[in-house]
Amino acid sequence: MFRSLRLRLAVAFAVVSLVIMGVVGVLVLVLLSRSLDHRATDQLIAEASGQVERIEEGGPLEPPADLDHPSASAIQVAVYPAGSNRPAGEGKENPSWLKAYPDRVTDLSVAGEHVRVVTLPATVDGTQVAQVAAGRSLQPEAGFIARVRSLFLWGSVLVFCASLAGGWWWAGRAVEPVRRSYEAQAGFAADASHELRTPLAFIRAGVETMSERDPVLGREVIGEVDYLTGLTQRLLQLARAERDGFALERGPVDVGAACREAARRSAAASGTSLSLDGPDAVGVVADRVALEAALDAILENVGRHGGGVAELCWERAGDRVVVRVIDHGPGIPSDLRNRAFDRFFRVDPSRARETGGAGLGLPLARSLVEAQGGRMNLDPTPGGGLTAQISLPGAGAFDGEDPGQPTFRAK
Repeated sequence: MFRSLRLRLAVAFAVVSLVIMGVVGVLVLVLLSRSLDHRATDQLIAEASGQVERIEEGGPLEPPADLDHPSASAIQVAVYPAGSNRPAGEGKENPSWLKAYPDRVTDLSVAGEHVRVVTLPATVDGTQVAQVAAGRSLQPEAGFIARVRSLFLWGSVLVFCASLAGGWWWAGRAVEPVRRSYEAQAGFAADASHELRTPLAFIRAGVETMSERDPVLGREVIGEVDYLTGLTQRLLQLARAERDGFALERGPVDVGAACREAARRSAAASGTSLSLDGPDAVGVVADRVALEAALDAILENVGRHGGGVAELCWERAGDRVVVRVIDHGPGIPSDLRNRAFDRFFRVDPSRARETGGAGLGLPLARSLVEAQGGRMNLDPTPGGGLTAQISLPGAGAFDGEDPGQPTFRAK
């Protein structure tokens, strides 16, 4: 369990780092692309503006001579006299895409390359005498952006791997104290369950001797001892499950029989008055002792806080079986209902343990239900009270004797 938790934390840390790296990379690429785009446009405008100033100052209508500046070598300039589609100058060949366009900035695709052309008018005494077109390929900027994108891509892979390794180490350090505490708690539950075996075995031996004088009472008490022995064994198994991944042995269980046995024990132990309602021969895939222990914990809560009167009903709902314990007691305030499954939580903090319990019944019930692949939740009862609902996988119609049934029977 903790290894899986450690892996999830490491992966989460790596994913967060990757997302941050991706966001930063996208922002950098967007800003860099805009900056290079604006710089290319500014270069073209500056080159065209220089030629416009030369013409407006009385210079000839002919293209400029090639410059030796490396930064300007990629820029091509053409001058078109007003009203003419032929460039000025003789013997100078201009590329077909270098024209005077209606728009000031024109983007073209030439031979698979992105080309930009800036067109500026040249006026003398208020009359347009020529148009200057300056253009160049934006392929250098595109190549640079591609290299930066590739750098961020491979950098993201390295960041993810480094974050995964670092997250694994960090998660191991963070989880270690929790793991030790959890194992200590599970070890305590296992030790306590193990220690209960001997006194229960002694009690069973004494009851067997007593049953010779009162066989009926002896059988019932032996049945209760057997139930406690099975419960102790299941608690030991749950402790091992939390520590070593041991699973409960689930199988077909008659849910009606389990409910009747739990109701009988609740009436005898807490004096509760329960009305039972549900079809016969309804099976669930569960562990009988764990299911009855969960029902015992819920019914104990009814005896302490639900007024001692409740309805215990079960029904099939699709491919699942739903068991409900409906009481009409004071219930739990809506703002505290989510905390009812917290260990040692009590609605009235001032309530004494002798009258209010230790706050472990509902958490234990939910843990046992979830260990069997089920779900448990609490809902308000219409008119006041609390409804505890258990949902378990159905096992079809239950036919035959439950091999896990105790030796006693409801009367």
